[in-house]
Amino acid sequence: MSFRGAEAVIEITDDRVVKTREPKKYRHPELDSKIRTERTKTEARIMKKAKKHGVNVPEILDQEDSVIKMQRIEGLQLKEVLEEDVEKMKSLGENVALLHDTDIVHGDLTTSNAVSNDYIYIIDFGLAFHSDRVEDKAVDIHLLKQVLNSSHPEVAEEAWEKFVEGYRKYSEADKVLEQLKEVERRGRYK
Repeated sequence: MSFRGAEAVIEITDDRVVKTREPKKYRHPELDSKIRTERTKTEARIMKKAKKHGVNVPEILDQEDSVIKMQRIEGLQLKEVLEEDVEKMKSLGENVALLHDTDIVHGDLTTSNAVSNDYIYIIDFGLAFHSDRVEDKAVDIHLLKQVLNSSHPEVAEEAWEKFVEGYRKYSEADKVLEQLKEVERRGRYK
């Protein structure tokens, strides 16, 4: 089974996922190769760091040039099970707390980028980066809150409360949640 994303093709087998960043024809071939390789290395490095710090992420099996081979996580996307099991949001909050405590910002934190089985796993670190800025972490969880409100309106409030309950394990959670209010205010006046 394979999927085409914005910048990569994802192939899923029984035990692994292979993510290949495809060449962009509009870029010079040498520059394109360098960009794809660097983004792939960064993604693999961030996932390894997250795993080392206790975040539930797929294990990196191999990374070469613009290809990452990683463990396949069995389960459904969180978006598919959230209405029946809002409690899973607490686990997502705990994992994001660990991510942010390690100064990793996911960059695309949605219910599509979390897989649910006995645990919650965060996937797709293609936009992830390192930052110790409270603003970056507030923007990270702001996207999640927007997704809950737009894609899961019937459970959005309860799901957000469960997420925050888990996220409070992050020592700087209060600062990030306070900054989130500012991010939301700015968003209203654009």
